Amino acid sequence: MSGIKHLSLSEEVYSRLMRKILDGNFTEGSRLREEILCRELGVSRTPVREALIRLAREGVLEQIPRRGCVLRKLPPEEIEELLRYRCLLECLVLREYFDLIDREKCRALDAKLDKAVKKGEKELRGVLLSADEELHELITLSCHNSFLAKELKRVQLLCRPYRVLRCAEAENTSSILKERQHIIKAVLSGDAGKAETALSTHFEKSRRYYLRDKGTKITS
Repeated sequence: MSGIKHLSLSEEVYSRLMRKILDGNFTEGSRLREEILCRELGVSRTPVREALIRLAREGVLEQIPRRGCVLRKLPPEEIEELLRYRCLLECLVLREYFDLIDREKCRALDAKLDKAVKKGEKELRGVLLSADEELHELITLSCHNSFLAKELKRVQLLCRPYRVLRCAEAENTSSILKERQHIIKAVLSGDAGKAETALSTHFEKSRRYYLRDKGTKITS
């Protein structure tokens, strides 16, 4: 029984750490210190250590001698591979589970963006990142294949720092808004092919933005 409880606690700590990373509590290269995490989460070191090891094994963190675990910083070549991989995965989920995407939440997200647009660009920039995460989460939640869903969440976690970077820049506001709206409206219209094309286009624009920012030669 204690083994089951320990396993459950370890899994809970892992999920909470993933959420902290997704929420932007850590930046690339920042150290995740066991003692601080234990205090924040109210648990002992063992489940925290196990969660950190698991995140390192999955490529989210990097274990550095005498420093411990840090949020991994990917080289440009790996960023490109990662973004292409995520596009393939998420488009697959969208295509296979299109009918299971929550339309009510999709409509609420569409209304949220419309409301932000009416309040001006400053308000819009403030909600773009959360709206982006809600949209991708809706796609992920539609997936009824546990292995595929877990892999997509892992890849989304790795991509998170780059999504934040693009959403934060004012020059991208209009483009990002249109990309999200095209996906949402295609889902609401019931056009799976159009939704997949819009999602793929969104990932391609993001890929080109990130690699341009890194000064990397962009491949087609």
